[in-house]
Formats: sequence, structure tokens, C-alpha cells
Amino acid sequence: MKFKHIILLFLIIFLVGFGFVLGNGNKEKPIEASASHILFESIPTLIDTKSFVLNYVNPLKNIDVDAKAAILINAETEEILYEKNIDESAPIASMSKLMSAYLILEAIEENVISWEDDVPISDYAYTISHREPFSSIKLEQEENYKVKELFDAMMISSANDATVALAEKIYGTEKAFVEEMNKRANQLGFANSHFVDTTGLGNMNLFDFFTIGTIDDVNEMSARELAELARILIEKFPHLLDITQTISYESGGETYHNTNWMLMGNNKESLEEFDLDLGFEGVEGLKTGYTNASGYGFTGTIVIEDVRYISVIMDTEAVGDRFIETKKLYEGIINQLY
Repeated sequence: MKFKHIILLFLIIFLVGFGFVLGNGNKEKPIEASASHILFESIPTLIDTKSFVLNYVNPLKNIDVDAKAAILINAETEEILYEKNIDESAPIASMSKLMSAYLILEAIEENVISWEDDVPISDYAYTISHREPFSSIKLEQEENYKVKELFDAMMISSANDATVALAEKIYGTEKAFVEEMNKRANQLGFANSHFVDTTGLGNMNLFDFFTIGTIDDVNEMSARELAELARILIEKFPHLLDITQTISYESGGETYHNTNWMLMGNNKESLEEFDLDLGFEGVEGLKTGYTNASGYGFTGTIVIEDVRYISVIMDTEAVGDRFIETKKLYEGIINQLY
């Protein structure tokens, strides 16, 4: 029986019972409120929709996700609702920026930096910024940039140059920042995670600027650990979602769109080019990723009936596939309820 049918049945039973009580109560005592008023005042205390959903949604069955690895978790109970190769360490590309975001937001919370601080642009950040086809906002060394502007660029349009600049602002060098990324991964118990840069580009794409590992090394995590990182990040810094569900922003006179095509109202021109309708009600983030090594990936989050879910899709073949496969997971939840 679907969730909506159960709620309807409950209401019918309640109405019948309520009518019986009214019919057999003290008829001499005046009724001060109408039956409908009393009913709807009582429903919120009688039906805790969120609690009901938490107990009602079960692990998804008969769903085939076409990706190297995938996971869906209930962010509140941490229950795994779908899994495929979830403990296999693999390249994650720009989904690495979730760990970068964690350290940056922590630095802001601890007053190491503030949203309004100026951020200098090093030769490294400038070089990455002007090398196609890397995601960037074309930083200029003579311009002034604020922490907030660069953080938005990192999380909305996956700007690599902004990520490097912020890392250098906080720790002086990207190497020091990456060492902290690995330290934090260890503290969180992530045995299948390892970072060599802040962006996810991989050392081969950093030219002479890479400082950790070998030329062939890339950032790697497992689907399970990516989902857990996303869960912790949202729990500790919920205001991050105000940024990750932003459709577009402007920087240097240019408009940049969110790389998350599942956001409702995302009018990125690429959606028309690929003839895809991927907008999904309730999606609030979180981070895309792509390199040749990683394929197309997406760490997403959605709220359905007041319950948050987190998904990870790793290594799909085409740019839209990561969202199509994510949509299968979200529809799996909705099909159970409705």
C-alpha cells in the first residue's frame, strides 16, 4: 500500500471514530469548535509524516544503475538504500571540492578567514585559470576577489582556479592544504580516500605545479565515503545548501551556470543542446565531477517529505548520464511513497 493511501485510510478511520465520539458525548455541553477545525488541528499531532517516511522507505529493489559505483543513503538514519561497488576507491574529479569546501568553511567558522577577505591570485591559480578546457572564472592577478565570490565559483560552476586561490589563502600553499585534506579524511575514518590536489584535476593536469605524489596520481574516494562526507558537510554547514542550489552567478561581467542540471529552473544552454529534462523537485545540490580518469560523476542531495537523502554516482559515460542515473534513485524513493 502506497504512503498516500495509508494516510488517506488513517484519516478515514479517524473521521469515523471522531464522529462516533461526537455522537455519544455529552449533548448538553456546547461544542466550541467545528468538527473540521478540531480534525485539522489534531492531524499534525496524530500523523508525524517525517517519522512515518523514515520507517516506510525501504532499500530499493529492481533498479539497475548504469555506473561504476553508486550509493543512496537516508541522511538522517544513515541507512543505505542502494549500493553498487560502494567501497571501491576510484577517481572522483571535482567531487574532491566537497573536502576542500569542508576545510574552507571550517576556516571561516574558526575566524581564520572571513567571507569579505581579499584573496590574492598566484601564478599557479592564474595559469590554471587560463588553461582550457578547465572550469574557471578567468582570474586576473591585478583584480580584487573576495572569499565569498571565489567560494561560490568553486561550488556552483566548479571553478578550479578559485579553489586553488582559496587553498593558498588559508594554508599558504596547495600542498599544505592537501596535507590537511588527507589528515581530515583519516580523522573521519576514510580508508579509501586519498588526495593529491584541491581541485580533482589530477597531477597530470597541473603541469609543474603538482607537489604530492607522482605525475599519474589523482584524487580518489569510494562512493560510501563521498556520501558520508556530503552528509557530514551538510550537517555541520547547512548554509552551504543556499549556495549549491544557486542557479547562476556573475563574475567579471560573465554569467556562470550551476553544473548541477537537476536543479529546478536551471536554464543552462547545454540542457537544450542535449535535449534533457532533468529538473527534479527537492534537489538542493551538491557537486559534479569529470575528468578522463573519473568519467562523469555526481554527488547529490534531495529532500522528499521532509527527509534528506544523499546519492553518489561515479563514472558514467556521458555528461547527462550521471543525472539520469541519479534520477532513477530518487524516483525509486517516490515510487515507494506514491
